[in-house]
Amino acid sequence: MTNESLPPEFSNALDELWNHCVGMIARGVDYPHYVNAVNVLYGRHDVLRWPVALAVARSVWRQTPQPTLNYALPSLPATERNAACPCGSGQKYKKCCLMLEHDLPMGQINFLPTLLEHLPRRRWSELAGSRIAPDMVAHAAMELATGNFTREACALLEPWFVADADFHAGREALFDTLLDAYGQLQRPRKKAQLLARAIKVGDRRLRSAALQRQASIASDSDDYAGAWQYFAEAQRSDPQSPSLSHLEVTLLMSEGRHAEARERARFWAHRLAAMRDPELEHLVAFMRNIVTHGEQAMEQMALDNQPDLRELAQLLQTAPAIASAYTLEPSDAQAGPLEPSQAMAKALQAWEQLAGSDSHSPVFGGEGADIAQWLPELRRQPQLWNAFEVLDTIVAAIDEVGMGIFTANLARSVLDRAERLLREVLRANRAEGKRLEWGWLQNRPALNLIGQRVAIDAGQTPDAAQVARLEWLVCELNPSDNQGFRHALVRAYLHTGRVADALALTECYPDDFAAMQYNRALALFAAGQSDMAIGALGDAVAAYPKPAAWLLKANPKPPRQDGWGIAVGGDEEAWIYRQETLALWQQLDAMTWLQQAVRVLGKKR
Repeated sequence: MTNESLPPEFSNALDELWNHCVGMIARGVDYPHYVNAVNVLYGRHDVLRWPVALAVARSVWRQTPQPTLNYALPSLPATERNAACPCGSGQKYKKCCLMLEHDLPMGQINFLPTLLEHLPRRRWSELAGSRIAPDMVAHAAMELATGNFTREACALLEPWFVADADFHAGREALFDTLLDAYGQLQRPRKKAQLLARAIKVGDRRLRSAALQRQASIASDSDDYAGAWQYFAEAQRSDPQSPSLSHLEVTLLMSEGRHAEARERARFWAHRLAAMRDPELEHLVAFMRNIVTHGEQAMEQMALDNQPDLRELAQLLQTAPAIASAYTLEPSDAQAGPLEPSQAMAKALQAWEQLAGSDSHSPVFGGEGADIAQWLPELRRQPQLWNAFEVLDTIVAAIDEVGMGIFTANLARSVLDRAERLLREVLRANRAEGKRLEWGWLQNRPALNLIGQRVAIDAGQTPDAAQVARLEWLVCELNPSDNQGFRHALVRAYLHTGRVADALALTECYPDDFAAMQYNRALALFAAGQSDMAIGALGDAVAAYPKPAAWLLKANPKPPRQDGWGIAVGGDEEAWIYRQETLALWQQLDAMTWLQQAVRVLGKKR
């Protein structure tokens, strides 16, 4: 029985009593006066009669941290079963309030969030280092963040991490919750500072936890080399950490190393089971599931944890066939704007009322993370699966849920549908081979979807299908490349030996940013045009010297992010170029040439 399942009048009275009781505790009322106040208020209550009110009050007293006890939980003298019931009924406790207290829907309720409502904000810092259980504080902070009070969650947690001595394993739950809160508030600098400090001054367990978090962040950015480096450091810091099992298997799965992931899962299942710790049983079961089902187990775990996503995946499986619900007005080389049919336009109006008018904004991109809000409309109008605006919102929602590769496959399926839909719309309107101009705002959801489909394959060795998709987007649909995929196409050409095509593409974008200038020099080198390659490299180094310097560094650490974006000509731009193209420079045996050429260019200057 839960509070939500109670009759409304009883539930409201119960909430009122809880709040009143916690308010008295916050003011420091002692137990005799506390009981007397409940007696005065509820002795003649129409809904909560005195025995019920007293049973509730006793439970609240036992489960609320007491400011007068340095926020410890108080104890009440145990009442013997055959003793007189404390409610004053004259009956034995076992025949009166014992069963009532047992049946009340109190459970192990955390009353700290209610206590915080009664305490002035300036007193929240008293909790840090008090006798309160840290897990209770972490739970309260999570409730605040879930209720859109994330700043308040940070105010509650930050006092726990002031001195170096505060960074220890006993506060790991608080540490994790504060990191998540900074993430929700988009405070990357504070998040990075907290992680860095934990790595520097934390005890071995908290340091390992921070390094594991850094590994996950690196993995989410497709920096697997960095992720494995953090993993190794975390393992050295705390080799016995059970969470290393989940991180290692997840990293292997994210890289597509499924066979290795299964083998490591088998190892971890055996090791964790040998610890005979009941709290690790779910982790053991998870590892065994990976051994049996591999990637499917990871995907199923992601969907099981997100019932809305699970239903979304089911709706996708039963979506109607691809069909054009848009018109175009092709002329010359241009396709014109995508205009939904009258029926689709009407369906989109109803959709926008639920998903928000800017959930598929062609300017700002989709957000639409509240999947539950618009799922009913998708069930009611399945034709919306043939709307670019809707597919853009769906992909944005999946992306915002996160969980890496384990929801990426669902996003990939939606993006594959979007690609098939666009090809069908172009065919039906006799606009194949024509430009879908970025300048028309109506076209941007479709172009955005194709761009996201291309981006999914970033970091992989390009195959023929990936190169063809890039060519379709950059050379046919959007030659102005407002989405910035021309660099990826040049790299794909060079990876697949199409040097002439790479050179031709670089000529389409003269005086471009650093990536294109350096790639042009590389393409000329690969084509055997040494003199022109030196000239192109000289121009690139003169305009953007940092990419060359970063390419030639041995095992550099990523530059610090300032949280204000990527500066043109800055270290972060150069680092990204190194991450994207170092393997290509090595593949084309261009590193020695680059080193010698940079030395010669330096002497000339």
